[in-house]
Parts: sequence; C-alpha cells; structure tokens
Amino acid sequence: MLRHIVMFRLEDDAPEGTRELLAEGLSRLAESISEITSYSYGADLGLRDGNFDFAVVADFESAEAYAGYVNHPDHQAFIRDQLTPVVAERVALQFEF
Repeated sequence: MLRHIVMFRLEDDAPEGTRELLAEGLSRLAESISEITSYSYGADLGLRDGNFDFAVVADFESAEAYAGYVNHPDHQAFIRDQLTPVVAERVALQFEF
C-alpha cells in the first residue's frame, strides 16, 4: 500500500469559500478515480499557528495505481482549474505502509 499526503497553503487573497470548493472538488475525484483506495481531506482546524490550510491523504494499492491517479484527466483538471489559482505553497510525500 502507498500513502500520498499533500498539504496546501492558500494565497492570502483566496476567495471566501475556497476550502469548501476544494472539498467539493476532491469529493468528485474520490468518486471518479477508481485507483483511490481511501481518500480523506479537510481544512485545518486552526489549533496551531503556522499550519497549512488544507490537506489530502490518499491511499493506493501500488505505485502504478498512484500514477494512474496523478495522471487521471479529472485530477489534472482539478489541479489546473481549482488548485493552481488559489495555492501559494504545496508540500507532499508518498510512503509505503
């Protein structure tokens, strides 16, 4: 199994409702991309200063399944249309478990 974790820091001028729109878009990805085994995501609760604003945790059966997700047209469209316009910083990693 492979776990993919990504965190986003939003632009200071990201529109109101951005976090909700990201969650809606990610929900659609979870429904349309069969390679995803498990998918969770959400906005930071604001319990500590300096945290990133939003995170995604996704599990896949293999590196090949992860590659299918990364290259899936719906995922690419989500990045292009919803993430790129509002994200100031992104960090990610993948590990086996």
